[in-house]
Amino acid sequence: MTNATAMLTALGDPTRQAILERLSDGPLAVGQLADVLPVSRPAVSQHLKVLKDVGLVLDRQEGTRRLYQVDPEGLALLRRHLDSFWARSLAAFALRTRELGGVTMVETIAAIRREVTVEAGQARAFEIFTADMTSWWPSAHHIGSAPIEEVVVESRVGGRWYTRHQDGSETSTGFVAAWDPPRRVALTWQIGADWAYHPDLVTTVEVTFHEDGPGRTRVVLDHSGLEAYGAQAAAMRETFEDPGAWTSTLAAYAAVAGPA
Repeated sequence: MTNATAMLTALGDPTRQAILERLSDGPLAVGQLADVLPVSRPAVSQHLKVLKDVGLVLDRQEGTRRLYQVDPEGLALLRRHLDSFWARSLAAFALRTRELGGVTMVETIAAIRREVTVEAGQARAFEIFTADMTSWWPSAHHIGSAPIEEVVVESRVGGRWYTRHQDGSETSTGFVAAWDPPRRVALTWQIGADWAYHPDLVTTVEVTFHEDGPGRTRVVLDHSGLEAYGAQAAAMRETFEDPGAWTSTLAAYAAVAGPA
């Protein structure tokens, strides 16, 4: 059971939900919580222990009292988990709409397409792109406050695409919307025009791997859904069209995978 799953399980109890809501207003002692809830002090203590064990609550000693408060890191983890459902649903909808040739009332912005051919078999080309992204992702391409330590693509639908930085912090890029090794991977790109992560902004980077002879693979990248940027869509398309964007990124990938 993941931490987020354990948190959701713990919050399945209405009393624990009520306790967390009370603590969201500030630190409280067991007695203060018991005074406003229809349960005894021992019961409040048991519920707090459950919330603390799953990472939703912290405690500290203050004089003769022990105060409990919401753990902001735990709450952030839970929010990322819930955000992932929204991102995955939007990405799946966007992919399916494009597959069916759906028409919407939103002006469609042409996708960015780039491709390279590498001297690597299909499986190896896929592995380098996904499992070994750190080895080729441009070091300046990140939204963190410290240099890149590792770029991670979790190998499953719904997995995170994120960067771990040298100061221990993490920044999110998106989620895995499709995982079909060694032929195809689709990732959500959720970085806005302000170069910050936005859970409600979803564009899609779909990469396909085509056999092009023995030990040779043609890699095609399509960045679509740019209309999600709204009024900034045209400007963002120009940004991604720039040689320093996907063109140089794929070139860096090819340099590691083996340029043709």
